[in-house]
Amino acid sequence: MTSIIPYTHWAYFPDEDGARRCAQDLPDFVTRVRAVVDDDRWLLLAGRDVAIDHMVERHGEVEAIVERHGGDYDGGEANYLGTGQPVADPLLVDDEGGGS
Repeated sequence: MTSIIPYTHWAYFPDEDGARRCAQDLPDFVTRVRAVVDDDRWLLLAGRDVAIDHMVERHGEVEAIVERHGGDYDGGEANYLGTGQPVADPLLVDDEGGGS
């Protein structure tokens, strides 16, 4: 049986338009776009549930989409509670109106 966990990819863009266009090319993800504090770049967070067995492939797919839109892919991560239970990235679920 394949384990499924919530996983968030991080990418940085030189402008907001590039980040938002990239988010549109990730329709099966929950996305948030926000300005980076003390920086001219924009951050795109893209999260979804993923099968652990397919994480490497998903990294490659997301990285290619990010680069096609002029962004820098910064990898991804899964968040875990103190009990070891994976949870959705709080930056994706606790953001009311601050993203795409």
